[in-house]
Amino acid sequence: MILESISESLGLEKERLNTILGEQGQHMAINYYPLCPEPELTYGLPGHTDPNALTMLLQDTLVSGLQVQKDGKWVAVKPHPNAFVINIGDQLEALINGEYKSAWHRAVVNSDHSYLYGLYRDMLATWSGVKGMVW
Repeated sequence: MILESISESLGLEKERLNTILGEQGQHMAINYYPLCPEPELTYGLPGHTDPNALTMLLQDTLVSGLQVQKDGKWVAVKPHPNAFVINIGDQLEALINGEYKSAWHRAVVNSDHSYLYGLYRDMLATWSGVKGMVW
């Protein structure tokens, strides 16, 4: 449904991205970030973009551990109960000619709480399933 919405937002047929990407592998992970007495000395996960097509992230509602880079500064993403953060990955950015960008983001540790993040990724390991470019 997310890829269908992205397709339509680009003025393409609803099924276009699903058709191009075809069947994809999927990966689910739970990341645990323990309480850290000196969080300024480390990161939970350094800044990066996701190499896959899409990532869905379920944030812990007690901690703003996710940060995105905006105008060269790191900004905390406030968690919202019962909501996912959806990241465009590098492969989808390339496929749609940069119309949507893969966001530079990181996870930071916290001195007050440990926390969990649930990640669900559509993995596109190779371009062998690509049936044609979007444009």
